[in-house]
Amino acid sequence: MHSNPRSRRPRPHRGRLSACWALALIVGLFLGCGDDDEQSLRLVFYSDRDGDDEIYLMEADGTGVQQLTNEPGRDYEPDGSPGGKSVLFASQRQDGDNSHLYVMGIDGSDVRQLTFGGVAPDRQLDDYGEWSPDGDRIVFQRSIIPKDGKPYADVWLLDAKTGEERPLTDTREFWDSTPSVSADGESVLFESNRSADFEIYRMPLEGGEATRLTESPGPDSSAKESPDGKQVAFVSDRDGDFEVYVMDADGSNVRQLTSNAERDGCPQWSPDGRRLVFYSERDGDPEIYVMNADGSDQRRLTESPGRDQVADWVEG
Repeated sequence: MHSNPRSRRPRPHRGRLSACWALALIVGLFLGCGDDDEQSLRLVFYSDRDGDDEIYLMEADGTGVQQLTNEPGRDYEPDGSPGGKSVLFASQRQDGDNSHLYVMGIDGSDVRQLTFGGVAPDRQLDDYGEWSPDGDRIVFQRSIIPKDGKPYADVWLLDAKTGEERPLTDTREFWDSTPSVSADGESVLFESNRSADFEIYRMPLEGGEATRLTESPGPDSSAKESPDGKQVAFVSDRDGDFEVYVMDADGSNVRQLTSNAERDGCPQWSPDGRRLVFYSERDGDPEIYVMNADGSDQRRLTESPGRDQVADWVEG
């Protein structure tokens, strides 16, 4: 007896089903990685929203704000460690006249002082600290404000494990400031007025001659090299007010990323180099913003009655 051909249902081809499942799995993994990447990044920043400068942590989209410090003195300028387990920051909690570098866990625990010093009546300000890519060293700015005499600032290097520190620049007649370490860990970027106006310089981390990267009629500052070492984000008022710019690592091909009537400052690259976080006063007071690396899709992340400033990415 022969079956009715119309009642037969075609059986799916095993190879075709396998290919469909493989494609779905690949797409799922791709989309999952995108979501995980967004969720695995957070931001640290400082704010006076509680009446005093403190360190805060939030998700990369601006939600879930947590206060990490709560001290009478200023806690400011946080920098997330490679791997995201620690936060470096400057603080005046011990002495309002001086500031020193501290480190704490990402949850605000285990706070430890890293730098010391400052003898009255002179003031010592250790701030603008930033980790090297391997997390072994820290560059920072040490400013000395004598009771009698001219203030000066130099770039210093600190061994994160031993606490040993040494100056990278020693130019009391100039102001060398706001250092950061290059992506390969071989050089330090900083700003200096050694050429009359503040310009951005690069110098080998182990010492040597400093090379000027910018030359503009207005101050250039806050240089940060991209994770791939190909670009440098920085701040300049060459157009009349402070905006965020990016240039090639050798100082060429300068492009302006922000353009508004108020101050934009302190850009920081995301670990994948696709975005920049920065603060802006375009809405009346300093708030944290994020944008794509080409300047597109500029979005505000915070909205508080206080001043939200100097954000950095935290992995994990």
